[in-house]
Amino acid sequence: MLTSSIKTQIRSSFEEAKKQLPNYSNRSSQNKMIAEIAKTLTGEYPKSNPIICVEAPTGTGKTMAYLVSCLPIAKASKKKLVIASANVALQEQILNKDIVDAKKYCSIDFEFALAKGRSRYVCIRNLINLTEENSNSPAIFEDALLWDEKPSQNDLDVLTEMSENYSATRWSGEIDDLISPPTSSLWQKIACNRFTCNAKNCEFYDDCAFFKARKKISQAEVIIANHDLVLADIINGNNVLPDVEDCIFIFDEAHHLSQKALSHFSISASTEFMKTSIRQCQGAIDQINKIIKNDSTENYIEKIDESIDELIEVISDLEYSDDLYLFSISGISSEIKNLSKNILNIFTNAFNNFSKQKESWEDFCKSNKIDQSIADNLNNIVGQNNQNLSSILSLLNTFNENQLPDQPPISNWISKSTLANKKTNYHLNTAKIDVSNLLDKLIWSRADGAVLTSATLTALGSFDRLNNQLGLNAKDNQYLRLASPFNHKEVDFVIAKVKASPTDTFEHTQEIALELIKRVDSNSATLVLFASNHQMQAVADLIEKSIDCQLLLQGEYSKKNILERHIETRSKGKGSVIFGLDSFAEGVDLKGDNLNHVIIAKLRFNVPSSPIEKTTQSYLESLNRNSFMEISLPDASLRLIQACGRLIRTETDTGKITIFDNRLVSKFYGKHLIKALPDFNIVIE
Repeated sequence: MLTSSIKTQIRSSFEEAKKQLPNYSNRSSQNKMIAEIAKTLTGEYPKSNPIICVEAPTGTGKTMAYLVSCLPIAKASKKKLVIASANVALQEQILNKDIVDAKKYCSIDFEFALAKGRSRYVCIRNLINLTEENSNSPAIFEDALLWDEKPSQNDLDVLTEMSENYSATRWSGEIDDLISPPTSSLWQKIACNRFTCNAKNCEFYDDCAFFKARKKISQAEVIIANHDLVLADIINGNNVLPDVEDCIFIFDEAHHLSQKALSHFSISASTEFMKTSIRQCQGAIDQINKIIKNDSTENYIEKIDESIDELIEVISDLEYSDDLYLFSISGISSEIKNLSKNILNIFTNAFNNFSKQKESWEDFCKSNKIDQSIADNLNNIVGQNNQNLSSILSLLNTFNENQLPDQPPISNWISKSTLANKKTNYHLNTAKIDVSNLLDKLIWSRADGAVLTSATLTALGSFDRLNNQLGLNAKDNQYLRLASPFNHKEVDFVIAKVKASPTDTFEHTQEIALELIKRVDSNSATLVLFASNHQMQAVADLIEKSIDCQLLLQGEYSKKNILERHIETRSKGKGSVIFGLDSFAEGVDLKGDNLNHVIIAKLRFNVPSSPIEKTTQSYLESLNRNSFMEISLPDASLRLIQACGRLIRTETDTGKITIFDNRLVSKFYGKHLIKALPDFNIVIE
């Protein structure tokens, strides 16, 4: 219920924010966003779930709006407020600026914390065991079961320095705080891991960087995270974040959430990884039996090798395209399924045997005094093997699932790579193409409330695409499209008169080069957005000697460095042109005279290229549905609006947008894309 107390707190915070925030502009769209979020989360819409999707164009002040409205509600309902962004840049802005400002103007007191995944923290036990001088570890660890090769002296020196810095509190234990982080393979050996973690049973528990951070999170009312962490944590059982039922979630940049979710329901394991894992497993079992003086158990290495080699003999004859073979939506062939089921059965038996030996080891440790370094090393090996075998079983179980006739198919494919020894490694992959029901089950049906927001949430003016991707039911939730606070009518959206269709790549590239030479003002700031790297490079080669100003090309420098160079050049009153791809079409904030002209090479239609996209297309076609109208066109609309959004970032910004794609006037769908744009002045040459 939206009580008078909550209303007063929201109003008081809002009024204080207007006083404290520099250059604050009163915007009706922001007021509307605050009111609708508050009403939705407090149940003022009785037939609605406490879920609201808000499309808040640039300039709305959406971050302040959701903080002002959500903080008092979360506090009153004794729930945690979890704010998740899609990228690091926004996460850092929220952490270092927006939340800091909110603590000043908010009418309630609150503490906040940054949440990171467990693997971002060092396991101090593992670090010390690897770096302790005069280690008492016996020769049974000489073969270094968890190392592809024994650590070099340089590796040990790096680890020793890290251990010393941690002990002296010069380092927090987070990989992100290291100036020169170790290689990923080295970090993996010392990172905190739920499979190897002893939690409260660990002698270093009180000094553990991860559990210190988790304690801080448990005491905070506001938790700042990212989409990946929220999804991974919920899927794995809330190891970092509070229970879903105890949270109100804010998903900023929510248009990225579906793709993030798809990646978390994709599993892969290679034939060489399977062979290596069973050997590491057997090595761990042999060490356990040697210490506890048990008889040897069945060795599964030969059986696994034989079954995998039989599978390789069949899959090596498949017709691969770019080292990838995608199975049809009807499923995997019976021959391959039978062979992979055989591997699954052997791995299941091996895992059961491993689990028994693991239990024997744990029982032995409880009743016998063991050298701590031996116990720690073997526990780490056992935990890592448990993780490896579990992931292999997860892959094989999903790979062998029968396709259900009334459900979207699973995308199964095999990719291959070449190892250093020239041996071919086959990767078995399986992924869901639709995670909507899973998201509903894991989040929407359980959370105390949720706000999904972004500058671009709709596609072709509708929330339908978002609802389908995320498992949201339109009639059960609240939806809000806010008007832009900027005057887009003063912006010309020019559909250039070009002869070549973008489908005629060579001719279109040549024409873009000629048009850019004519249209780029060498004294202004221009951002040219391309849909393909090949075309961007080709155009750059054609015009670089003809443009009388700085040309910055994505790939030649980092994104951050390109923007810094561009702004520095503009500060000197000189012209600058940026050539960029998708990553420059969003998250780029060039205000004022730092951007005068946005040029778009062509519409960004997503041609199905990944196995998941191809499987999705085949599935829709099997239902006599049009994947172009359902996926490609709405997504192209969203991308076009995002690209256009680079131009006007404040009320005083001016400029124009030009697009070199005649399909906007020649194809039936062009009018739909134009209609979905902000209220630009459309100029058709």
